[in-house]
Amino acid sequence: MALGWGALQAQPLMADLKPILDTKTHSIYIYKSSVKNLPPDWKKVWVLTNFYPDPNQPPLTVLSTRRNVLFDCRKNRFSTLALIRYGEPNALGKPLLQTDSGFDLKEREVPEGSAMEIIKGIVCGS
Repeated sequence: MALGWGALQAQPLMADLKPILDTKTHSIYIYKSSVKNLPPDWKKVWVLTNFYPDPNQPPLTVLSTRRNVLFDCRKNRFSTLALIRYGEPNALGKPLLQTDSGFDLKEREVPEGSAMEIIKGIVCGS
């Protein structure tokens, strides 16, 4: 059985993903190789979110996003440096046309019990 080009491209990327959360509506992963240390106590990481279509809802335009997140590990806060939307799962294909960069440097509290808290625990603990 031959694999298509998209599947071959996705294999190395999928090996770099660490699963964080999987629900009926979406799944969240971090790219393990993307975790970067920044002074003084900040960490940066790329987060992949795949969205699952609901057969009872209109079709989704955005099937996945990649988000570059900056954590202040001391203060339990985060900012979004970039948000890229894709029309294919696993952030494959070309990004969808968007009118903004997703850049939101406003620091937000990491919500307790959220996927963001799990990600912060992983990246700030490494």
